Amino acid sequence: MAGRSALLACEFGCAVTLTDAAAKLLASGDADHHPAGAIIGVRTAAGTEVATSGWASLGSDGSDRVPLARGIRLDLASVTKVAATTVLTMLLVADGGLQLEAPAGRYLPAFRGDGKDAVTLEQLLTHTAGLQPWWPLYLETTDRAAALERAATLPLAAAPGSEWRYSDLGLMLAGQVIEKVVGEGLADAFRRLVAVPLGLRAGYGPVPAADAAATSDSDAYEYAMIATGIPYPVPFAPDQFAGWRDRPLRGEVNDGNAAHALGGVSGHAGLFATVDELLVLGSALRGGGFVPAAVLERFSRPSAVEPSQAVGFRRGTHATAAGELTLLNHGGFTGTWFGIGIEQELVVAGGALRLLGNVGRLPVGAPREPRGLATGVEIQAVMRQAALDALSLTSLEAR
Repeated sequence: MAGRSALLACEFGCAVTLTDAAAKLLASGDADHHPAGAIIGVRTAAGTEVATSGWASLGSDGSDRVPLARGIRLDLASVTKVAATTVLTMLLVADGGLQLEAPAGRYLPAFRGDGKDAVTLEQLLTHTAGLQPWWPLYLETTDRAAALERAATLPLAAAPGSEWRYSDLGLMLAGQVIEKVVGEGLADAFRRLVAVPLGLRAGYGPVPAADAAATSDSDAYEYAMIATGIPYPVPFAPDQFAGWRDRPLRGEVNDGNAAHALGGVSGHAGLFATVDELLVLGSALRGGGFVPAAVLERFSRPSAVEPSQAVGFRRGTHATAAGELTLLNHGGFTGTWFGIGIEQELVVAGGALRLLGNVGRLPVGAPREPRGLATGVEIQAVMRQAALDALSLTSLEAR
């Protein structure tokens, strides 16, 4: 497929192949902070193609370097918000067990008062609930139930429905709503309702280190967030927490709240999957059999507050050779990205290990915010263009 695609690509304007895209991901960031590894997978009507480049582990813990291969699991970080929490919500809405318009406080007794009674599940999923973007819950408690209750009792930062404010807290609470409705934990619910029906090994961490790509050299990035107050000022200091990890993070959840306070399982982070598993999940979502087409359409609608936000997913529209394409997508802090096309058959997944080899071990002396890293915007732009190129090639081949 790759050779013929390359020829057709040049007829259409010399679009890059997936191998080129993986190499471009590996070259992102500044000269001193390139990602350690990169992987991208695309599924269209013409089939599935996956390309990899670089390393899954740098061997900084004394072990050998490990090439990033197709079957290695990625810590999806915030892609969990759609691949687990949003997908589970879609299934519950399809079964009539949950309504997007339902007040979140109906399921979460601690999430009441201070304007919270008006907050709906949909607002949690569209980041329009008025919640704060982030809070280091583990600096107050490492008990999961207490941490979730604390997330529910934090004061709002804005009136519900008044603005779009991306919030990990909203998806933590949405995950808790799911747990209340199904009567089991998120990890079990994902396994029973998503992984088993689709034949996936994907699931919440921790997972065996040998099965996963390392995500970072340590907790240094989040340590610096606490110490510098960038990008979110918080009334804590790093020395108030004794659980910082000063080792490569491989097979364990990268996100601090998920790892330190929530047992690795949360609505906002914690899921591990291979690129191929995400491609299977994306195909199932848009195929109409796993999730009814009417439910997918409902979750695809743009938010009235922020048109680039759908329910759970981010949303973009793109001109293609076959017409306009709506791309539902979401990125993750570790450098991951996942997207599905609505009007045309397209699924894309992968990312770049942007933190690995670049943030170092825990800082000695005055910590500073890591700079020069490949950004999510940069990574997603490369992957999006590669996916759209692949879709254009498919359209040309079909002529």
